[in-house]
Amino acid sequence: MAGTAMSVQRRTALIVYGSETGNAQDVAEEVGRMAERLRFETIVLDMDSVQLKDLLKYTVVIFALSTTGQGEMPQNARIFWKTLLSGALKVGILRKLKFCSFGLGDSSYARFNVAHRMLCNRLQQLGARLFCERGEGNEQHPEGHSAGFREWIVQLRQKLLDAFPLDADLQPLADDVFIEPKWKLAISDAVTASIGQTSNGPRTEPARNEGVAESEDEEATPSGALIPMNGIHTAHIVANDRVTHPRHFQDVRLLDLVLDEAYTYGPGAVAVVYPKNFPKDVDDFIQLMGWQDAADQPLQLISNNDPSSVAVSAPSPLRHLDLAQIDLSLRWLLENVLDIMSIPRRSFFASLAHFAGESTEDEAYQKERLLELANPDLIDELWDYTTRPKRTILEVMMDFTTIKVPWQYALSAFPAMKGRQFSITSGGRLRCAEDGRTKVELLVAIADPPSPIIKWRRRYGVCTRYIASLRAGQSINVGLQQGYLDVQPSELEVPAIMIGPGTGLAPMRSMVWQRLLWAQESNAKEAGRPLAGDILIFGCRAASADYFFRDEWNHMQAAEGLHVLAAFSRDPEEPKRYVQDRMREESRLLQDAILERQGKIYISGSSGNMPKGVREALLDVLSAPEALKTKEGAEQYLDAMERAGRYKQETW
Repeated sequence: MAGTAMSVQRRTALIVYGSETGNAQDVAEEVGRMAERLRFETIVLDMDSVQLKDLLKYTVVIFALSTTGQGEMPQNARIFWKTLLSGALKVGILRKLKFCSFGLGDSSYARFNVAHRMLCNRLQQLGARLFCERGEGNEQHPEGHSAGFREWIVQLRQKLLDAFPLDADLQPLADDVFIEPKWKLAISDAVTASIGQTSNGPRTEPARNEGVAESEDEEATPSGALIPMNGIHTAHIVANDRVTHPRHFQDVRLLDLVLDEAYTYGPGAVAVVYPKNFPKDVDDFIQLMGWQDAADQPLQLISNNDPSSVAVSAPSPLRHLDLAQIDLSLRWLLENVLDIMSIPRRSFFASLAHFAGESTEDEAYQKERLLELANPDLIDELWDYTTRPKRTILEVMMDFTTIKVPWQYALSAFPAMKGRQFSITSGGRLRCAEDGRTKVELLVAIADPPSPIIKWRRRYGVCTRYIASLRAGQSINVGLQQGYLDVQPSELEVPAIMIGPGTGLAPMRSMVWQRLLWAQESNAKEAGRPLAGDILIFGCRAASADYFFRDEWNHMQAAEGLHVLAAFSRDPEEPKRYVQDRMREESRLLQDAILERQGKIYISGSSGNMPKGVREALLDVLSAPEALKTKEGAEQYLDAMERAGRYKQETW
């Protein structure tokens, strides 16, 4: 750690996160940087990498936890949570633990931040003591969870200093003091020639994809070589077809994949796609950083961990990769690991400021500007510069031309690429390919929004741009997760009300096909009407533009008894309606399914206004004179449905 000598009284901090999409991990890493400046020996880990006994080895433990699904723990926190719930744990077993926590949630879910609150309560049941009030962030806030986090971390910093004071002769490290990262890059020991003697190192040629014809365009797309990652599956692309009308403004793809190995999944399961950056962007970034001589040199990771520390050693930032199978280089990292096309967070600018000089007027100005963007009190400055125009890290470096980050610090200065989750849209018999292998279909909206601010460079979604470039015959890495809908065959006894506008249709289609298979296998429904009683409510812009799987739904209505309610918001031949309007129009149908037949409600799609509007429509339907009569009664009924698992929501 940079600065003066360490305190005689060792102070250690373990920051652990449970994160589904990476937001809680980002919070944990920022807390870790703050704790380091307070001279704590700091380790940041996911919750499932921590043993319960490890919590007692640290001066303080700080949790960052997202709530997912209907109040569930994230995938990388479930083992830890199961251990924490063990009945064999005695009251008081964690009495020596001092902790605090920050929760990330979405108030469009009724069980807002409930996983975080359950964690806090359970830790205190076992004797752990809070040294700082817990904090919470809300994704529905105009600034997202950052608004709550910005207030809480100020309080946390002061509480850490009050509860765990520094020795009298020590002060916290100033924000402008650079702290050496625990891991850095270095030229591989096997390389004897200096970088200066070799401008073009031994670059490994990317593997070509079987069955994909070479063309001029192929050079502009990422390598098809698979990344050797731990715990993932190899998926082969059968098709990547556009399912919206060619003249429709949005490109939505049906990505058809088959897996090498068998994998059983149910409705609500998700596939995690790991994107790559495009070679042109990588080359531009290398030029901006002045890394040309080092770009293709073989590299290795070296550790700066303190071997005498009582804490667990900081994990490698590349621990999810099998490095023995990788020819590690800066170019490889920029294409496969570093998220240079993401919108930077405030902490990125704080980190970048350490590499800024002040010897010239331009350098001084750019450093001052970086510090403005890193200032939590000037959040509007950050919003206007990054979020509103969707400015990427690559574009930021085009603005801050005096900043040259030494390549040795690339893994700490730039964020890591995270996998993106997509709901699986196949289910039932659609899970099996013709050759018997497991099939996975994804419905993906390609993010390519126009920017009114930066007109000379197109906006892209990092992952969906990569998906749009994929072709039949290629192979990619995917992670698979079971999701949170937890649909069971026993549910055939009651109707399913499935509400999924836009690409929110994906898990609903999976459920329809799965319920159809269960009904056919068990003969649970009358012959010829295995989906009788089930209701699918779908919304899109126009029947001719983005009515996904229209022929399937026509068949399901005619042959299987599924009731389909479609709403079109921009169709010249139909009245303007949203799913909420269709629900109110068919209130008697829904009242019968929900109240009389004890049906279950499933909602999926964009978070924010859609789930709130759907809930309001349900309240109107259930509070009608012929139903529960009052809004209060309808509210209580929906709350009871949620507690009983009859009301489930999966939004993003």
